[in-house]
Amino acid sequence: MDATDPGLDRGDAGLPSGPRPTIGPSTVSLPRWPGPVLAIGGALLAVISLGAASLALDGRLGDTDPVVLAWLTIAGALSFTAGLLYSAVRQLRVRRFLAPERYRGPSVFVLLALVLVLDSVITAPFGADAAALLLGSGGLTLVGSIVLLISLHVALLLVSWLLVFRPNALAALPRFPGPDPGRAVRMGLGWGVVAWIGAGLASAAVVTLLESLGIDVSPQAVEQALWRVEPWVAVVAAVVLAPVAEELFFRGVVFNAFLRERGPRLAYLGSAALFAVIHQSIVALLPIFLLGLALAWVYDRTGSLLAPIVMHAVVNGISVAIVLLVRFQIISLPV
Repeated sequence: MDATDPGLDRGDAGLPSGPRPTIGPSTVSLPRWPGPVLAIGGALLAVISLGAASLALDGRLGDTDPVVLAWLTIAGALSFTAGLLYSAVRQLRVRRFLAPERYRGPSVFVLLALVLVLDSVITAPFGADAAALLLGSGGLTLVGSIVLLISLHVALLLVSWLLVFRPNALAALPRFPGPDPGRAVRMGLGWGVVAWIGAGLASAAVVTLLESLGIDVSPQAVEQALWRVEPWVAVVAAVVLAPVAEELFFRGVVFNAFLRERGPRLAYLGSAALFAVIHQSIVALLPIFLLGLALAWVYDRTGSLLAPIVMHAVVNGISVAIVLLVRFQIISLPV
């Protein structure tokens, strides 16, 4: 059996392209097929069972018990998660023999899928709060608002630590502050203001275009949350936790993984695209993609995660400050 990694001999990432290292025999004890089978089969079971449960509740499936379908949905979700975890662990074992300057962790798409699963698990008990937040009516508890705003970022941090940083899958990364922390902070502050202006202009252009096409533009869940949650919760979640977690994952993990495997072009485009998709907003898709490119450029220029973290915090901080000032009628904006 040829146990070499087909993606090792690429020099376009600016890395040495020597002979492909041999994968040790202990790594082939985990076959590849269980991961995709469990994940795909579980996803299909969950989706089909969930749809059938909805029809059963409406009385369109005769005497079918919706409780049984609900349990099948849960079983499918567990199978999907088990498949992702299996694939992640297998990839860690197979790739641990690569040179330290290569990415030796699981696929970033598997990591992102695990993040979304963990986020769903954390927020599942707070469905009433989520409905109140999205619909803009009903009671929103303090605990529920905190969980809904930080769950994704907690998931990003946990998955990054457990499956990338703890197993040292990015062994050759520079230290966190980078070679010049002062310069990193200054660049983050300066480019943060520029990026906020650019993202605002891009958002305005997208909104204008969508409205001209007759498409309803509704605010993001995060934007709605800023009008309802406690101000300190909004500041901690959006200005502190979000920049740290998102930059650690999208620039620290995704950018470097793509850079080592596919080169700088995919590193920029791939990390920015996934960064935009995770925000789940058609209106903000282009502005956040452009912001992701800018954050990647600042990270690449400084060699420090501190720079994009500060830059991200500035962008979010200005937006949160304006919303809170308007919310408490300290300032008013033209309609």
